[in-house]
Amino acid sequence: MEPCAGSVRCLPLRTPTLPPATHTNTYLLGEGELAVVDAASPYLEEQAALDRCLDALAARGERVVELLLTHHHIDHVSGTAHLAKRLGVPVAAHPLTAQLVRGRMAVSRELDEGSVLRYGKAEFHALFTPGHAPGHLVFFEPRSGALVAGDMVASVGTIIIDPPEGNMRRYLESLERLRALDGLRCILPAHGPPVEQPQQLLAFYLAHRLEREARVVAALVQGAATLEKLVPLAYPEVALSVYPLAARSLLAHLIKLRDEGRAVENNGFWQSA
Repeated sequence: MEPCAGSVRCLPLRTPTLPPATHTNTYLLGEGELAVVDAASPYLEEQAALDRCLDALAARGERVVELLLTHHHIDHVSGTAHLAKRLGVPVAAHPLTAQLVRGRMAVSRELDEGSVLRYGKAEFHALFTPGHAPGHLVFFEPRSGALVAGDMVASVGTIIIDPPEGNMRRYLESLERLRALDGLRCILPAHGPPVEQPQQLLAFYLAHRLEREARVVAALVQGAATLEKLVPLAYPEVALSVYPLAARSLLAHLIKLRDEGRAVENNGFWQSA
């Protein structure tokens, strides 16, 4: 486990995540009493590496008391049931995430906006940030300004908004909410290294999404078209191999525009309202 910022340490674990990312960061919060955020890997050798790290900390008198989930995706939760059983500790998550992982693990404590989490001398605040996933949470340490951000942003690759669980309007609102967070000094994403200039990254993410939305609007002006026909118009820079993923985010933009009364869909064809 390597120190990241404030009372946060990190161990990247290899997971079945989307390229170019190959790992998901498992974070450890606290001092003395600890919480593990996103015990992520389904791979036995990666689970064993996390077990060894936690055993070493236990030998120094630091003990894990809780496991936290940012959201339900497999590259974030796949090692959680193993670790909960091994350590005999509870799992905490947003109620929507608890529903989505039912059958894979039991969530003992439900967290929501404003939940205050104390681990030893460290204090973290849970913030509800839906959009990428319906029950997405991030964890903010006011003392250090460190934000464990899950899949709100990444420093390796980008974030996919995939309907129906992905919601572009709510994702943009969550980005704006983080941008306005008082005292934010460092973002610790699930994929990639720490972000030491968080405001710049959040501004980039917002600008990028709004620029993409403008391209979608311009494509719709050209006339009714299917989702597949709109992808190269709205995503002219992406490789053909990326079209399936681009189509999912494009659909999220189209649904947002439809909900705003700016686009309509009829028998699979989309056009300006």
